[in-house]
Amino acid sequence: MTQSRRHFLQTAAAVSLGFSGLGTFVGCDAVEDVLDPTERFGPLVPDPDHIVDLPAGFSYRIIARAGEVMSDGFLVPVLPDGMAAFGGPDGTTLLLCNHEVNYEESQDPANGAFGVGNALVGNVPAGSAYDMGADDGSPRLGGVTTLVYDTGLQARRSQHLSLAGTLSNCAGGPTPWNSWISCEEAVDLAGGDNARDHGYNFEVPATARPGLVPAVPISGMGRFNHEAVAVDPNTGIVYQTEDEHDGLIYRYVPQTPGNLLAGGRLEALTVRERPGLRTRNWEEDGDETVPV
Repeated sequence: MTQSRRHFLQTAAAVSLGFSGLGTFVGCDAVEDVLDPTERFGPLVPDPDHIVDLPAGFSYRIIARAGEVMSDGFLVPVLPDGMAAFGGPDGTTLLLCNHEVNYEESQDPANGAFGVGNALVGNVPAGSAYDMGADDGSPRLGGVTTLVYDTGLQARRSQHLSLAGTLSNCAGGPTPWNSWISCEEAVDLAGGDNARDHGYNFEVPATARPGLVPAVPISGMGRFNHEAVAVDPNTGIVYQTEDEHDGLIYRYVPQTPGNLLAGGRLEALTVRERPGLRTRNWEEDGDETVPV
């Protein structure tokens, strides 16, 4: 990463209050210096296409749209969410993107990769999707797509479905060994329309080669409403957050660093001499009371 890109990442934190904490972490000025982006970049200019308003001198490029036909014949699912970029072959960038399609949205197959009436589901190789549905063969429609981007030409080369049959793939995180951990933010049990339990993490290698990876749940990392993960590159320990008001902070200590499916030890953070501790970064009524 060049210095100019580092500088952009630091200053771009001003675009959104949601990045103010990250901006401080990576070395920005004081938080109050990034709260008003117009002071640094100028006012937003209305976009005639009504997609994204940006300051003068900035531009955007659409590289994928929900419902488009991908290189493998499947469709780009709706609701792109957590994602990560990796260096790819031949001057490409690989963008691995979650699609947070949940149970309710799965009722409309047009929202997923298989089209109206799940017409394309027959093209899914046997055994590669995690949950193909209990009775009617309707797969769960969350998952991950991989977009191969020509970094020099600034254009998409290809895009394919890389994880299928999961639910509510929200966030996750990249690993030092060039893969993406995709997290299910749903804990639906088998039964009804589901053939399998949900609430797991799945690992997707960052590769330009098209095809679905085997959807194997990393059960050792726990079953809960997963949000994000972060891997310590020195130890291979994976830190996890839970998307619940009373959610915990976890860490997964793998038996073999870099091989999360080989098993390990799941731990939850506790604070000595405290029965509970609110770690959220916003105020709620009753925060003055001792949390339990």
